[in-house]
Amino acid sequence: MAGIYEADQVLKVAEVGDTIFIAQSDKVPFSRLLKRGPKPDNMLSSWPVQIYPNRKFKGTLDGSDIATFNHTNREMIEAYGMWMRTEGWMVSRLANLTKTWGVKGKEEAKQAMDDGLILAQMIEKQLLSNDEMAVEAGAVPYCSRGAYKWLSPTAQAVNPVPVNYRPTTACTYTGTLALFTPEAMEAMVEAAAIQKKDAVDWTGYLGIKLKSHMSGWAQRHVEDVNTAQALTRYNLDAEDRKLLRVVDFFEFDGGTVKVFPSWYLLHTATTGEPTANSVLSGLFLDMSMWELCFLDPPASWKEPAKSGGPRGYHDAVYLLKNKNPTGQGYANIAA
Repeated sequence: MAGIYEADQVLKVAEVGDTIFIAQSDKVPFSRLLKRGPKPDNMLSSWPVQIYPNRKFKGTLDGSDIATFNHTNREMIEAYGMWMRTEGWMVSRLANLTKTWGVKGKEEAKQAMDDGLILAQMIEKQLLSNDEMAVEAGAVPYCSRGAYKWLSPTAQAVNPVPVNYRPTTACTYTGTLALFTPEAMEAMVEAAAIQKKDAVDWTGYLGIKLKSHMSGWAQRHVEDVNTAQALTRYNLDAEDRKLLRVVDFFEFDGGTVKVFPSWYLLHTATTGEPTANSVLSGLFLDMSMWELCFLDPPASWKEPAKSGGPRGYHDAVYLLKNKNPTGQGYANIAA
């Protein structure tokens, strides 16, 4: 009997890497677009940040000697990584022998593939959460800080971002959806530009109701005592019989905002389910300041064979790094 060769093996233990993100790039856009940072050496990573202070600019007297000196300095931002593992997959001996509609080949391969895609969604939800980072202690595992918590204007509970590098309160919005107007968005952009001392270039990851609400800004009305007069009309393609009301790009004096829907904002960590805020809220990010760093990239693992049937799981060890939260913002809307 011939021996088995590597080419004959299926579902080998292998690094999946970015494959799971590319496979569902339309479903996990934040993970897909994040830059991949260097591999950390420890669960705790740190990096320096610096701002240039305002200095007086009066003239200097002729012949005067310098008697006092000044300096610049740096501060540190820190982040913990985390181990994310799926609940795993298992296929019984008989289930692997039967055929069902929608499954090509063995059920084992289908369940393993689905488990990998679920890991991608789990990571996306965690990255777009309000999770605070944690160091493992007792029954509490390591946790990476979610994007919303990174942008908190107030001090985080664990290894807070230094005060000079937090977004200002004016960069965030926590009111109702109805009151989130173009003027409210412009105020956020303006506040971020003032803090950054430069025009912002934001990428917006928005819940679908917030995205639709912002597209509706193209059809605003001005009220007078007699009538409501439209400032802007819908784009109507008569030939294709389509009514178009989609706006993906906004430009203000303080910068630009490119937006698209995101499906995994502000989910609940203990259940994976969305919250009331998920479809109403959004993140407005400078993507050049974010990195996804893997201590161990996404991988597929197959457990040792048992009599009941094959089984396995997927996992990854990673951290979300916001190199400098300055000049970014969010909308956290519940109603």
